[in-house]
Amino acid sequence: MRDLVRKAMDARLLDLLGLWRAARDKDAVMDAATLFADHADHLLVIQAEAAGNRYTHYGSAFARHFGADLTGCVIDVLPTDVLPPERRGMLEFEYTFARGADRPIWRSYTAQFDGDVTETWQRLVLPVGENRLAVGAYPVEGMGANGDDGATLLRLVIDRVPVVLDDDGGIADLALSLRAFCDTRLQMAELEVLATRDALTGVANPRHFHHLAGLELEHARRMGRSFSLLALDIDHFKRINDTWGHAAGDEALRAFVGSCVQALREYDILGRIGGEEFAVALPNTGLDGAKVIAERLRRLVEEMVVRPARGEIFDMTVSVGVASHSFGHSPNPEGGVMDVPELLRRADKALYRAKDSGRNRVMTAEG
Repeated sequence: MRDLVRKAMDARLLDLLGLWRAARDKDAVMDAATLFADHADHLLVIQAEAAGNRYTHYGSAFARHFGADLTGCVIDVLPTDVLPPERRGMLEFEYTFARGADRPIWRSYTAQFDGDVTETWQRLVLPVGENRLAVGAYPVEGMGANGDDGATLLRLVIDRVPVVLDDDGGIADLALSLRAFCDTRLQMAELEVLATRDALTGVANPRHFHHLAGLELEHARRMGRSFSLLALDIDHFKRINDTWGHAAGDEALRAFVGSCVQALREYDILGRIGGEEFAVALPNTGLDGAKVIAERLRRLVEEMVVRPARGEIFDMTVSVGVASHSFGHSPNPEGGVMDVPELLRRADKALYRAKDSGRNRVMTAEG
């Protein structure tokens, strides 16, 4: 098995594994930055802390490919446009397994990098003591392995399931069986839906909305960009429940969400805050752009017709409050820290003015 690994593993990762094994054999204290200095550009060093996994070293190759230097960043709270949810789950599993098993984890992954170029990278996760991991990763050419069927098959395996290596550099085990891997992914997906989604409408629940909006707000703060929030409230919703029943009210909420999705962009974040109240986070969007989106949403809801399973058809309208902030250009006009609750408070004040002005309209936060 060791010879098969040597045929299938990228030569640079073989060197990294050899350095790790030599230090391990001598029971040496592993200073990853010094031990793996020749691989610094393609190396990550990760420290587990109470706040999550933190990059204490982030190789320049990753900064070039992903467009940002994440040294010092906590992986668990990175914005979704920097670390998509599917890759976040993969990394969390690998890092937790490697620390718990105290064994190297080897795998490959294929993704789109800068310029929408699809590349395959092999990565090696190495435990280096005191809740620290060193991760080396290099791009590889295709899936071939010099005509060796066994090595080719092994490369196909590591593209799907992480492989655990033993102290001699051979294969100790698979981190997951293929069936367990599939079952776990399905279970994780189901649990994520239950924990993060509103059961009736399928959009983000309040906790998850605040989490996602907070990530995007922090990203806007770091990049000096604009960020906006919409506060939405369906007009006279109690009248719908009282006239046509709660089942019709539920259908109205689902239809309302459908109209919102049509009005919003793919990366906008829609959440149900409570009852007939919703909120939308608009990343990288200033006040003028937010007003355009809010008006488009209001118009689509106004044109919507709800056809409940029982009862007469009816229409709906929505009132919208808009709040926006541009980091690096304007301070918070009311003082204090600009965060999601503060922006939502300002959007709510604008929403109340829209209600007081006759409903079915968009109003912006003062200041």
